[in-house]
Amino acid sequence: MPNDKNNIQLTSDLQQAVGFIKQAIQRSQARALRSVNNEVLSLYYGVGRYVSENSRHNMWGKGALKTISQELQKEIPGLTGFGETNLKDMRTFYEEWSPMVNRRPAADELTIPNENQLLTEIRQPMAGEIDWNDFLRVPFSHHMEIYLEDDDFHPYPDY
Repeated sequence: MPNDKNNIQLTSDLQQAVGFIKQAIQRSQARALRSVNNEVLSLYYGVGRYVSENSRHNMWGKGALKTISQELQKEIPGLTGFGETNLKDMRTFYEEWSPMVNRRPAADELTIPNENQLLTEIRQPMAGEIDWNDFLRVPFSHHMEIYLEDDDFHPYPDY
């Protein structure tokens, strides 16, 4: 039976091609997942910094994070991961990692004109500014589990 162009048999050459392409797809998928994880961690770090600076310096009163979360839900319907508890977790995430980042913002990156005003921007660290290798290998939920395992760690003080 001659080979029909529409019915080509899977030869060892074609099996090898499938294997090579499959590996390329899987490598690309793994890089994409790492990239997404990097971006999410960077976002959480930046939001955590913003929340920390504004909530710890008495810029916001009690209930502010709940209000912010509710408003975010109104502004971005279907948004998940930015509830009051998540915002507190992001603040904790920033506060626990910031001493290790060892980078002070440039004077023009962050301005607090007076103590009664909020930070003017959320600044996420850029990938080239920090050696993120170990930091970015760990998903956010795992970072929080690590913190919560520490008996001396209190993620939600009365602020």
